[in-house]
Amino acid sequence: MREFDEFLDPDLYLPVRGQQVRVASPSAWDGLRLRRLLSDLDSLTPEVERGEVRRMLGAAWDQLDRLGADSTVIALAGRTALLHFGKNSDAAASFWNGEIEPDGDNEPGIAVDESAPGHLGPDDPGGGPIDPATGLRAWFNPPELAAANTTSPTLSWREVLSCWTEIELDMHSVFGIDVNSGVLHERPWRWLEVRIRDLASTPGTRLHRAILPPTT
Repeated sequence: MREFDEFLDPDLYLPVRGQQVRVASPSAWDGLRLRRLLSDLDSLTPEVERGEVRRMLGAAWDQLDRLGADSTVIALAGRTALLHFGKNSDAAASFWNGEIEPDGDNEPGIAVDESAPGHLGPDDPGGGPIDPATGLRAWFNPPELAAANTTSPTLSWREVLSCWTEIELDMHSVFGIDVNSGVLHERPWRWLEVRIRDLASTPGTRLHRAILPPTT
């Protein structure tokens, strides 16, 4: 079982010289910016990355400096933070542990399962393979499973965020959140990320229809 506080704390903690270095979560606004930045690595020049690392580490930079960390450790911590908040925690952990290259494609996007309920629309109970000619399944699950869909479509975050108008409207109609109210500057990135994932995986939302339109 994971520590309960891990689910509530949006920050990143890195072990350095026997101490935990806390990297504060970016705001939801900056999290969106990082997602877009890391979805287009051509724009992430060394100069841009250095600026992002300095901005991301914030007070953690000073803590690392007090611990006597050299530029290599600071760069490692900074890029790990960029991966954690701009891609996903697994990619960040793998990079910190030296298991992956930082420029590798480790973005899981939003997962898909064509057999899952809701894949073809709100009334789809899920089931067998889909005939590309007819858009029908070889067989269907019991109809009562149609409302139990919990699966998100597989798309990169770049594709999902291209549907920002749908996200903006869904955030208002589903959660009662006006994203233009300044709340994105007040809330951490994880707060927004979990809501976007929920909208993407819920049949009937504008975002779900935009990224996974019915095939019939």
